[in-house]
Parts: sequence; structure tokens; C-alpha cells
Amino acid sequence: MFSAIYKGDVAQLLTLGREIYMQDNNKPAALLCFDHCFRDMNRLTAINGSPDEILDRTRGLCDYAELAHETFFVPEPWTSRSIQRLFSFTVHSRGHICLPRNTFLNNAFKGSRRQVLNEDAPVDVRRFCNLYQTTLRQRLRERLAAYSNCSLSVHIFDPCDTSFSKRRCDRTGCQRQHELNHAWFKRRLYFHMFQISILHTLQFFSEESEQRSNIRRFGLLLLICCLPSLTSLKLLVRASLRHH
Repeated sequence: MFSAIYKGDVAQLLTLGREIYMQDNNKPAALLCFDHCFRDMNRLTAINGSPDEILDRTRGLCDYAELAHETFFVPEPWTSRSIQRLFSFTVHSRGHICLPRNTFLNNAFKGSRRQVLNEDAPVDVRRFCNLYQTTLRQRLRERLAAYSNCSLSVHIFDPCDTSFSKRRCDRTGCQRQHELNHAWFKRRLYFHMFQISILHTLQFFSEESEQRSNIRRFGLLLLICCLPSLTSLKLLVRASLRHH
């Protein structure tokens, strides 16, 4: 795992994250894999690859969101040994918590104080909880919003206009689907459901009511996007029945 993090091997990190997540025996390690896998995600990041590769990446982001959501709600996180190891902080007597320099929470603490501190940062429990939740919320919100925005440009699951007729597609490099079978329907439906799941988590981590309202409207649009898949499946079933 640490070798993949050091090398920045996104594909290996995604695979490791999924494997550890499915085993359900080391969630902090899975969260760490996913966090490094999606660390460069921004609104300009293109979502490329085959349908299965895009599905795997989107599924991984859903798992990442679920793990981060669980981590966000850990009661008294400063007492959790797994949280202490994940964020590299130590708890001292009298409720004081030490955030070592060059760690995630230490950097966030320096940013909130607008100071350049090249040293460990001692904080009390109240300050730690506020810092812990604020940084997790912001980190996950930025990445989920970026992926949701970029996913609007993914058309590899959309049917080609010629797929419902006998016309041959003459578009050079057309990435839309030409064989509307059950495998296509399943992949497209999964992709949209993963998108909706991501939006559901994003809605929770969004702070302003206007943003949450926009996210809800976007979610409804995605549900509408699923309807062509269902219509296409009905046409596929009818065609199959006519041949038998």
C-alpha cells in the first residue's frame, strides 16, 4: 500500500482500496488508499477509459464517500486508536492533543491561523473536533463536487442515435453504445445510481441551502437520465420476444 502511495499508482490504489473495503477489516487503510487515489481530482479532470474502468473508478469514489462519512461521525474521534494512526496525532494528559508537523491536521491548523509554523501544534479537544470535522467536510465536498461536475461529460454509456434503427454509425471515433443489450443496460444504470449516491453524500457535506437545493435538482435530472435506459431495455425485450 505505501509503495503504491509513494509511486502514485492510482490504479493499484483503487484496487487495494476496493479489496480492503470489501474485506471490511481495515477501513482506515481503505480510506487512505482512496484518498490518495482521488487526491488530484478537480473540476478539470477528465473521466476517461472503458465503460468498466469508469464504473470501477466511480464505484471506488462511492466507497470513499461512505468511508469518509463514517469517519466523520466517529464519536469522540480523539479516543479512537485507528483515527489516531490515520491522522498521526497523539493524545496527552488533561485533554490536550498534539498535531505533529507536516501532517494533514497540522497543515489545516496552520492554514486556519494563517501562520507559518514549522512545529507541532497542541490543541484542546474542542478545537480538535472543530478542525477534524471542518477539514473532512471540505476535503470530501471538493472531490465529490469535482467528480459530479466532470461526470456530466461522460457519454460512453449513452446509446448512439443509430442504435434503434438499422442505420450504420458513420461517426469517426463514436464512443456511444451501438449494442443495446442487457450488459449495456446494467452498466449504464449502475453509473447513474453511483452518480446519485455521490450526490446524496455531497448534499450532506454542502453547507449552504442553495447548494443543497441545486444538488437535489441535479439528482432528479440523473433519475430522468435513467428513464432512457429503461425504455431501451423494453425495446430490447420486445425485439428478443419477436425472435423467439
